[in-house]
Amino acid sequence: MRFTKTEWHQVTSEFTYDIPDDDIIEQFGSVERFKEVLSHQDLAWRGNITEARGEEPTEEEQDALWEMTINYDYDRDDDWWTDRKGGYEITFDFEEE
Repeated sequence: MRFTKTEWHQVTSEFTYDIPDDDIIEQFGSVERFKEVLSHQDLAWRGNITEARGEEPTEEEQDALWEMTINYDYDRDDDWWTDRKGGYEITFDFEEE
């Protein structure tokens, strides 16, 4: 008999970038301004940014931030926490003959 087991997981993915300061300064004017732009993103419960700093980012700065996350390499760490905790749903399906 052929059947399928499906596990429904949730994963937290962390992307770590190491972008040269010169590239950040060229795009945002300063490293401090880049930190301000980052601080206006959704605040993370695991992060060290607890409140927004400086002026709210312009649309151009927002676009530049997302371009950086696309154009630069990163290290990725996935935490399949539902797998680790056992807190996920399982469904089964089988083929009718």
